Amino acid sequence: MNILQAVKQYADQIGGTFTDYDYTKGIIVVPLNNGRFQTVLVVIEKSKTSGKERAVFTSKVTEYNASIDAYDLLVQNGHFDYSKFIVDDGQIKVVASSLVDTTTADDVKYMIQEVAQLADHYEFKFTGKDIH
Repeated sequence: MNILQAVKQYADQIGGTFTDYDYTKGIIVVPLNNGRFQTVLVVIEKSKTSGKERAVFTSKVTEYNASIDAYDLLVQNGHFDYSKFIVDDGQIKVVASSLVDTTTADDVKYMIQEVAQLADHYEFKFTGKDIH
């Protein structure tokens, strides 16, 4: 399956925007409720675990700081269908990933929507703003 093509089709379907940078990377801006938007980065990369090609969907939440309960974020990870919180370069991010050869167009939609909604929810919870 061509993941970036599926992302582009989904962006068109939901009234979002899609920008591809090359055959391994693109960005979708997902419209959400209340006029809010969330940006999701899509990267096709080789898995460090299996060596297979995987699609990674990532959205920034906020910069990590001591007022954020990391334990609670780990507990919340157990409630998500596809996503998890990570800390990368001091930023809390929501990430979902799937192996390219087993991912369907519906999986792409669900992962993008979950990543965008969770990142937006927690971004607003932590900052009170629509930043990303």
